[in-house]
Amino acid sequence: MSSRRDFLKLAAATAASCFLPDSISKAATIFGSKMLKINVAGGQPKPNIIFLHADDLGYADLGCMGSDLHQTPNIDGLKSDSLWFTNAYSTHSTCAPSRIGIMTGKYPARLGVVNNGVNNQLTGQYTLAQAMKEAGYITCHLGKWHIGNNSQRPELRGFDVSIGSNQKGMPASFFYPFGNSGGKKVPDLDQFPPGSHLTDCLTEKAVRYIREHKGETFFMNFCYYAVHTPIQALSKKVAKYKALITPGLRHDDAPYAGLTEHLDDSVGRILSTLDEVGIADKTIVVFFSDNGGTPRTDNYPMRDSKGMPYEGGTRVPMFVRWKGVTTAGDSCDVPVIGIDIYPTFVSMAGGKINPQCGVLDGVSLTGVMKKTESKIDRSLHWLRYPVKTHYVHNTKPPWVSLPYGAMRKGNYKIIEKFYTGPDGKQAAGYELYDLKKDLSETTNLANSMPAKRDELIAEMKAWRKSVNAPVFDYHMYD
Repeated sequence: MSSRRDFLKLAAATAASCFLPDSISKAATIFGSKMLKINVAGGQPKPNIIFLHADDLGYADLGCMGSDLHQTPNIDGLKSDSLWFTNAYSTHSTCAPSRIGIMTGKYPARLGVVNNGVNNQLTGQYTLAQAMKEAGYITCHLGKWHIGNNSQRPELRGFDVSIGSNQKGMPASFFYPFGNSGGKKVPDLDQFPPGSHLTDCLTEKAVRYIREHKGETFFMNFCYYAVHTPIQALSKKVAKYKALITPGLRHDDAPYAGLTEHLDDSVGRILSTLDEVGIADKTIVVFFSDNGGTPRTDNYPMRDSKGMPYEGGTRVPMFVRWKGVTTAGDSCDVPVIGIDIYPTFVSMAGGKINPQCGVLDGVSLTGVMKKTESKIDRSLHWLRYPVKTHYVHNTKPPWVSLPYGAMRKGNYKIIEKFYTGPDGKQAAGYELYDLKKDLSETTNLANSMPAKRDELIAEMKAWRKSVNAPVFDYHMYD
């Protein structure tokens, strides 16, 4: 070798040809910090992205979020190692519209979706999965889909691999064969023995995928069926929590606690697998829930539950572990919402928003994560006209899911309750809350702050017009 400079050039070329961050790191250790300037394919190696998407997980269902019963050490550990978005919201208070918002980056109302009655709304949409493939990722979907069948299936909407998706909002059973009377309701899991738990089976598939593709750049969309009904857990987990329940606990449902622990076990296995195969440092992990918890759980300090206009219906846990960017144990109070996930993931991937996307309502949160931005100046919106199957819930009478519109702007939240006919179930009216002073939404300020109320009502109605949202018709509830 004629000189040390030539030697370093050769070493750099050798390390770069490996296309593996650990090879580059080792070379940097040997040959000096200049090696850190090596780019892969013209830029820094793209991070893998794993989206862990819980179903119906309430704001306070985790130990780290205040549960007095549920033991969730793995998710608690993820939160401790992540940036916690304290004001994170689902795009809708029920499953399917929330998921459509994530896959399109658009408010569901813009696509005509105001309830769980979803059919072909992804037609013509450039999905998140397609955007990630364009950015150079292989893509994998596991678990619940619930936003279209036939031509709308995940493997036809940008995912290279789809595992365990059956378009249902829930499994018939969490135990193999995941159906009634022996009928298999969740596909792709035939190799597991009778009695296997669905969450564990999907996790095993996810772990295998990570191991098989550890040398590639992947986007994994892991959508759990847990903790949606049916609330089922292994008997040993149920027995464990029955023994832990004492009078006065806010969370006192042993099967629900057991199912939550299954979810936590899964997250633990995913995180430990990333460590084992050596890609934890190059993998972004995002944890989120599709909407607030059901009446079966306790969402305190948030008011009410899934399907409702209050914080308990839409405020959710959201943690982002992006090593080298986010700070472990840090928190961010900027209000964010599910439609932000699309542009955020594309930005994390170093991609660009394809013109085929059309209008995106979500915004990238990477600036907030990198602390180059301190706020996002906008309002957040929700619109729900429930179908009859989600109209009245009898889990904890008299909990009733009724049509509403809502908007958060700054610390204020305005709610419009729509008139539902002469039976008197719901009169038309407005509610206004200051979330900074009244997180539990106990004091309606609509009458005492008429100027603020009217300002927010005008903006909320202007937004509905701007997205061409469906017009409410109370006759659907006759």
